[in-house]
Amino acid sequence: MAETAFPDALPALSRLHWYVLERVLGQGGFGITYLAKDTNLDQRVAIKEYLPVEVATRLPDTTVRARTEELRDRYRWGLERFIQEARTLARFDHPNIVRVLSVFEFNNTAYMVMRFEEGGTLSMMLDRRGTLPEPDLLRLLLPILGGLELVHTAGFIHRDIKPDNILISNDGRPVLLDFGSARQSLGTSNMLTILIAPGYAPFEQYYSDPSSQGPWTDIYGLGATCYRVICGRQPMDAVSRSKGILGSTQEVMMPASVVGAGRYSGRVLAAVDHALAFAEKDRPQTIAEWRHELVDEGAAQPAAPNPPAQTILDQPRSRQPTIVAAAQPSSRERVAQPTSGNPWKWALVAAAVGALAVAVYAGRMWSSDETQNKIAALEKQFRDKEAADAERERKAKEQAEEEARKRKAQDQPRVEENKTQPETPSKAESAPALPKGEAQKGEPPKRPQEPVGKPPVNEKMVRPPSKTPPPSPEASQPPAKEQAASAAPAASLPAVPQVVKPVPPTPAEQLAEAERATKAQRYTDAMAILKPLADAGNAQAQFHLGEAYAEGRGLDRDINAAERWYEKAALQGETGAQIRLGAMFATGTGVPRNNNLAYVWYGTAARLGSNAAKVERDKVAALLQPAEREQADKLIAAKVEGMKKP
Repeated sequence: MAETAFPDALPALSRLHWYVLERVLGQGGFGITYLAKDTNLDQRVAIKEYLPVEVATRLPDTTVRARTEELRDRYRWGLERFIQEARTLARFDHPNIVRVLSVFEFNNTAYMVMRFEEGGTLSMMLDRRGTLPEPDLLRLLLPILGGLELVHTAGFIHRDIKPDNILISNDGRPVLLDFGSARQSLGTSNMLTILIAPGYAPFEQYYSDPSSQGPWTDIYGLGATCYRVICGRQPMDAVSRSKGILGSTQEVMMPASVVGAGRYSGRVLAAVDHALAFAEKDRPQTIAEWRHELVDEGAAQPAAPNPPAQTILDQPRSRQPTIVAAAQPSSRERVAQPTSGNPWKWALVAAAVGALAVAVYAGRMWSSDETQNKIAALEKQFRDKEAADAERERKAKEQAEEEARKRKAQDQPRVEENKTQPETPSKAESAPALPKGEAQKGEPPKRPQEPVGKPPVNEKMVRPPSKTPPPSPEASQPPAKEQAASAAPAASLPAVPQVVKPVPPTPAEQLAEAERATKAQRYTDAMAILKPLADAGNAQAQFHLGEAYAEGRGLDRDINAAERWYEKAALQGETGAQIRLGAMFATGTGVPRNNNLAYVWYGTAARLGSNAAKVERDKVAALLQPAEREQADKLIAAKVEGMKKP
């Protein structure tokens, strides 16, 4: 998630209470939207963070602050509105509007938690099909009207209705997105963010008077969306229409009743044209009024509001890209300059342009919930690996120091023995050893053997050291019995105790022994060595244990267990395990076939220097879209950099 496209975003795997952030889904002028994991309920959610980039910034400690003291009051005002809107929207539990689950304050800002929706947007589907027949249009439109009516009743308007913000979920249910950026406009608010989607925004959104906006503003967006479905193109920009109405140019927008004649009923076409009336007073004023124009009251709710996704989208669910709730403004949007009032009314949205395109790219990356889970787990495990590496390094250092102390303690008795052994007295005498110089020369005793029990006599105390001539060689030789007695002490005295502990084999030596046992088909012995090493975090042992599970050597064959051990080793940079995982996902061996994950694992091994992995990566790359490869390469580069850290 630490991408240059989102410099203000929190890093991946950041924790917000019990939520763990996985990646950025988009950023607008008012905040950043993340894909996150709710660890309490074990489900994915979308979280929007309040971060108006023109007014606030993120500090190194991850908190958010106003850029200047002068902007602090504006920042707090917007923060309070953000929290209040979330609390209001959380009251609505409608299947066709995105669900707000919670809101909380953290990092000196606030976070809105929303239900994560998957599927494809209406915009994507229209890009493929061009137009839709009337029955499909009504099946998508009418359910949304019910949810939008609830929001209007609470005093809120959406203000950004367009095909990009209508999602068709994998079960065929239309969902209106991006209520996280709704602004209260039916009250006395005087600080409104102005986000304009050309063609879908009415003229009143181009200036800052909130009293001119209301349900009729959203009805214009709905009418413009219907126009796109009917005509295959978006309506003319409201500014261009205004020039024609004022007489400077001729208005050239063709009415829907003309473009759709013969393909749609006159009732629907007339309702769409009414919704697109230029002046707000000339449009339907409520959702109920416009619904009545679209269909008879008895037909307001279609018999099958949620048809299968394949019927609506003309595409299998498994191929639907993932789109998150609370999508951001698209690259086609522009910011309207207010004619008067506080500049913050429009300054907050400078960073909104282009964010939806980024979110869509992120959504295209993984095509199924199972893949999403796998990548989320991969991100988490990379982070866990760094912590585990540090802990293993600490333990290894402590173990090395302990082994050094043991070796020193083992060597000490041997050194002491070498120092004292020449001075060891005979069994027959308890006198202390001769002077060191004499003992080293091997000189025989200078005195006859003393009786047992008699204290020894120190020669230096009873004779002058320099006057007495040395005895002759014959005189210095003791009797044979005395020689035997002098030779006996080492055998008769108890030996100096020596506690020698065996030095434990190093992990490399244990792995070599396990390999020899495997070659000799002594699999039980090999497993007895590998399992403790693998549990202790040794990557090579984990890889070999994965091999043993995959091939059934000394263990029952278990592909799932093999994958787990391969993954543990792969996350530590073991290229052999990475290649095995790439092959499993490429062929669907023991796991669902997934070219994205195959590319990630082959690519990781290739980045670490494996030429064989590079060849396999290039094969899988031909099966992916450019956007998928680009996203995967970013993930690979970031994680390989982490693996290379000592």
